[in-house]
Amino acid sequence: MFTILEAGEREIFIQRVAQLTNESVDKIQELLPVWESIILGSSLKLIRNRIRFNALYNFIHQKAVPSKEIEIIFSSPAASVNWEKIISYGEGLFGILMPDKKSAIALLVSRELKCKSSLVVKGLSICFAMYGNRLKVVDLASMKDWNSFGEHFFAQKHDFSTLCPPKLQGQISEILLLSDVFKHESSSFPINTDEIELNADEEGSSSTNWKMIGLILGSIMLASVIAWFVYAKMTKEDEVVSADTEEIIPIDSLAKLRDSLTKLSADSARIASDSLTHLSWPDGKAFDVPKTSTLVPMFEYLTDTTNTESSELRVSEISFDAETNQLVSPFDAFFKKMAEGLNKYRDVQIRIFAFAENDSKSALKRGFVVKNRLVGEGVSPNRIEVKASGNNVNPEASVPINSQILLVLSKKAVLK
Repeated sequence: MFTILEAGEREIFIQRVAQLTNESVDKIQELLPVWESIILGSSLKLIRNRIRFNALYNFIHQKAVPSKEIEIIFSSPAASVNWEKIISYGEGLFGILMPDKKSAIALLVSRELKCKSSLVVKGLSICFAMYGNRLKVVDLASMKDWNSFGEHFFAQKHDFSTLCPPKLQGQISEILLLSDVFKHESSSFPINTDEIELNADEEGSSSTNWKMIGLILGSIMLASVIAWFVYAKMTKEDEVVSADTEEIIPIDSLAKLRDSLTKLSADSARIASDSLTHLSWPDGKAFDVPKTSTLVPMFEYLTDTTNTESSELRVSEISFDAETNQLVSPFDAFFKKMAEGLNKYRDVQIRIFAFAENDSKSALKRGFVVKNRLVGEGVSPNRIEVKASGNNVNPEASVPINSQILLVLSKKAVLK
């Protein structure tokens, strides 16, 4: 079973953290396995992210563990512990393993387990420190390289569901983006594999560039086949014509064919370019999105300072599983770019209306999934409200209901 503590330390640790946070021992006892499941989940995500593993590797090998302070925790109940140093070390690991997830995790756990979000964050930081100490002292062999780390933690992935209460499993998995890890059945992690997560800018531009390159290469291959066919036909005809009729073959045939190939490649690039639009949030990197993307009207609304009305945006770029009401894939780039824009314009409030065939509870659950994703990307939860659909808010008949979300954006000046 995955754990951050040695046998016999668990009970002492619970009592110590309860004293520090002025919480009951029972509450800390309830929270500890949840904290461990979150740490395990964040470690499992590194199986797909070599860059973040490298950051963890450097942190563990170069940052001094507050081992003396940790030893004091278990040495004497009366001994004074430098908790500030322990928490500071844990926050460093927190930032590497769970960047931009702190608010979403704290909000979720505090709401479901009826405790303060500050308790969730402080306890999780302390637990991360215990985890870093264990990696340095007990599990250092797993830090040999990315492959060893992946094999070590992949073997413990089923402990996530054992540690985490059922009511939290789906939502924590969604925030940590663990669906691809749990679907992965192989225990082999080749060193040469480049299955790393792209950041939002790389993901958007990389997929766009490769699509365009693929389209151009495909066009060139098609044109090459046509050229070969024309050339073969010309060669065959050349065998049967006499010297007297040979001059009727157009001398510039190959030049025209070459021009056709050039035009075809240019047309392919133009077609790809015509389907995309170039956006750039203030002080942010430029990115390309399809012209049909919800990000396009959202960009126009947020950047238009003269528009003080609310705006309704129909989102059809994401899709939910009909049974679990969870997103069928992470849609990382979409949510990252949406959150990036919303974080640039903090005067905008968001209302989320979701739809489902089953019932209003399923629709609300989908709405909170979207909210959690945005909160996980750094958007303040106080700006987001999930509403039940009804009255004049209905799904569009032309779009599958499992791929529909309605966002209503309002600027604060309108709300006053």
